[in-house]
Amino acid sequence: MKKMLNLLLVATLLTGCDKYIDINEKGKVIPKTIKDYYQLMCDYDGFIYSTADAFLGNDEIKVYKDEVNKIFFGADYFANGYLWKDYIMINNNDNNRDWNTLYSQIYVCNVVLDKIDVALGSDEVLRNKAKGEALAQRAYAYFILANLYGKHYNPASYATDLAVPLYLKPDINDAKARATVKDVYELVEKDLKTALDLLPATPEFNYHPSKAGVNGLLAKVYLYEGKYELARTHADAALQISNYLYDFKAYDYIPGVPKFLGLAGFPNRPSDNREAVWHKESNNKLIYMVAVYMTDQLKALYVDGDRRLYFMEIESPPFGANLHGNAIWPKERFFKCGVTTPDLYLVRAECNARLSEPGKAIDDLNLLREKRFNAGKFVALNRNQSDLDALKLVLRERRLELFSECWRWFDLKRLNLDPRFKQNISRDWGGETITLTPESKNYLLAIPKKVMGLNPLLEQNPRDNRQ
Repeated sequence: MKKMLNLLLVATLLTGCDKYIDINEKGKVIPKTIKDYYQLMCDYDGFIYSTADAFLGNDEIKVYKDEVNKIFFGADYFANGYLWKDYIMINNNDNNRDWNTLYSQIYVCNVVLDKIDVALGSDEVLRNKAKGEALAQRAYAYFILANLYGKHYNPASYATDLAVPLYLKPDINDAKARATVKDVYELVEKDLKTALDLLPATPEFNYHPSKAGVNGLLAKVYLYEGKYELARTHADAALQISNYLYDFKAYDYIPGVPKFLGLAGFPNRPSDNREAVWHKESNNKLIYMVAVYMTDQLKALYVDGDRRLYFMEIESPPFGANLHGNAIWPKERFFKCGVTTPDLYLVRAECNARLSEPGKAIDDLNLLREKRFNAGKFVALNRNQSDLDALKLVLRERRLELFSECWRWFDLKRLNLDPRFKQNISRDWGGETITLTPESKNYLLAIPKKVMGLNPLLEQNPRDNRQ
């Protein structure tokens, strides 16, 4: 990894610069060989990080006004997102970690894609691997960006709904207007389908994309597009390669030490986690560890003996007890944003429910849930369900299983398009009730003010005028 850092053409820094996508170019050494370019794709810290902003506005967390100032990395930033204000980043010169991180990843991918076909060397397997990983990582970054800053994929309007600028060449001086949701999704699909033929079935390290991971992300993309047959096909393909589930009955907290040190025998490094098909995590690991709680409404959905809740909250994290109850502390000690086997089972289950195969949907739920309960507490769900009842059970299970992952905010956006599932979200903020409706303009995050100032071609998302 140290050698790779010496070869980097790009440093994915969080400092600002006068470029239209707000990343820095750095370094004098230019990659020349296939190996050089592949090493660009081996930047662990550069590629594992994903969104933090998607966590702030969802309906599964609770923050108290009298405690918000304890939150690390900017109480104002957190509160602005939590209260769905017009801007998460208020000042014109504030850097946004999500925007910078994801566009920095895109830039590195574009460097590799621009030169890998003519790079020196004869290792065609490695050449294909570098190209496939660059395509897949670029697709992932654009998928997240489109769902943060654009409307949910909707064929009725996606040809005009604005998403984010599309950069396909490594030129950060090229000012571009925002592409449409349709354009971004088409690129994501094209990149992922091309990557499938270039990558090995499984990765050497799980932060690299592979056939399993790319099929998994394609399943999620098609789920968001409402193309349930395709989503199911790709979820199946991913699960045929990687389908491991941890049995939570086999784990517990390490005896005699604070619970924040983790579970005995459970992997404490992301690279060792067998449920991680393609590892990604929030770019702010401590975002929920202090002064952030699970909502009572969500907590009430867990039934007796469900170890997912038991492994999600602790009485006192490393920085001391919270004022209003147990602290959120995932057993992995990070917040997942990638492709995992539990998520793939849930994608397949949702597709089956929507494709009028409710029994198969319930089978996947029971397969997953059986691994999550105390011995003797698991009760299988009845397979005899209507399509709608099976779908409701799947969506409920998504909340229970994927809590503290980045997908809930995006799920809210897509479910708001369905009258059966759209809902208001309310916050109690020191006695004041603040509500986000399904029609709120602030479901689309504002493009950072600094980025708007650097690129005159960008159009800002309309806002709710929440100051």
